[in-house]
Amino acid sequence: MKPYFLAILLLINLTACMKHPAKNMEIKYTSINDVYGNYVFNFKDSTDGIKRINDFAEKDILTSKKVADSINTKIAGLTKEEAAKYLSGQSLPTSASNIIFYNAPGEFSGEPKTDDILVEYELDEDNFKIKDLNIPNPKSKEEISAVAVSKTSQSGSITIKGNTVTLGTLKAIIRAIDEAGYHRNSDQYVYTVNGEKNQPLFSFIYEQKGKYFRLSF
Repeated sequence: MKPYFLAILLLINLTACMKHPAKNMEIKYTSINDVYGNYVFNFKDSTDGIKRINDFAEKDILTSKKVADSINTKIAGLTKEEAAKYLSGQSLPTSASNIIFYNAPGEFSGEPKTDDILVEYELDEDNFKIKDLNIPNPKSKEEISAVAVSKTSQSGSITIKGNTVTLGTLKAIIRAIDEAGYHRNSDQYVYTVNGEKNQPLFSFIYEQKGKYFRLSF
């Protein structure tokens, strides 16, 4: 191939990249059309995308708990009337509320709908621990296989096909865990999620006989 043809091809590729830059996934607590929420822009339905959502949720939980603990410590030394007056003058959280992540829409009016929800972290309002993950609308509609096996009294494994976890896969894993129920017989129980060739991908770490859990990537 002649040198000037190579130059033309390089120029075409460079122009295409400039017109269509790679879109990076980003999570923001922001307002879209005057509706505040946790919006995920350019969501990547993959292990890394789910990890980034979980990292954001864990940071949110930790920050909110610190604020709530500080407020509750403050009002513990007040009278009932003083505490009520103190709480009425501020909007900071004193208990946990569920954390919902929405797929950032191109355009919409009004509040985001159920169809826009990627995942919801259901929290215990008193201790800020995760009770459940709700995934109402996984992109993949195909049946995904996830098999739970108990190895010891405190650990087990979940085996999936492939080495990538999507929201659909995560929903299938949670279903397999609920059906197996091994974690309900131990104060602490860990399910390791394995892909092909027994490659570990991440873990569900349960406590208090399955009452609460967290994800570990």
